[in-house]
Amino acid sequence: MPALKSHHKKSSHRELLRVGDDAPFQFTESYKSLRTNLEFLSATSECKTMIVTSSVPNEGKSNVAVNLAITMATAGKRVILVDGDLRKGTLSRYLHLGKSKSHGGITSLLTGSAEWSDVLVRLNDQNLIFVPAGPIPPNPAEILASEKMRTLIGTFNKFADCVIIDTPPASVVTDAAVLSRFCDGVIFVVRPGVTTIQGAQLSKKSLEAVNARILGAVINGYDTKKSSRKDGYYYSYSYDYYSTDAGKSRK
Repeated sequence: MPALKSHHKKSSHRELLRVGDDAPFQFTESYKSLRTNLEFLSATSECKTMIVTSSVPNEGKSNVAVNLAITMATAGKRVILVDGDLRKGTLSRYLHLGKSKSHGGITSLLTGSAEWSDVLVRLNDQNLIFVPAGPIPPNPAEILASEKMRTLIGTFNKFADCVIIDTPPASVVTDAAVLSRFCDGVIFVVRPGVTTIQGAQLSKKSLEAVNARILGAVINGYDTKKSSRKDGYYYSYSYDYYSTDAGKSRK
């Protein structure tokens, strides 16, 4: 999978950068390349429901989840984007939906306190549906591991070509590992200057411990202008080895 070039405001790590006509060409093309790679994976094995996670905060996993969902939808696929961070969901804020649009969500559906019409948010692209996290529960990991959650994901699969779920960092809590049991694979986001080798390895082991299928790693915020050719080769080679190793572990 490709490295995503850096394109962000220095003032905030929480600024959502969206693919589109106003985005830099290389930024948009990187997500198109990511979409193409996932389509190749889908051609040989089931790859419909995907988790997007990272090892620690501030690696840009939510940014990747949103832009991948938009890129998939613009290609004509019916996409459901789910905020699976039941501890402090941020996608509603990233998408500028406001509190009035995020009062209901995953937790509301699971507890029966809201109807589908109260929860689903159709974004500008008619092919893209967003499902907020909902009210914060006292037991997020237990809710994500429940049979009700498995059934809910199955329902999403019936109505969408692609389901993308943003989760908390894998080395911080077990949510991503727990939820991976109901999904086809995991996209792991790393960011130069934020991700450590030890942190990435720890997260990878925790996911593999529950037999999660790691689809690959996305290098977010990789600035080719500030990196030498040697650095560029290093990141490319690291991904190739990582993917091969993950594939062997599942044989």
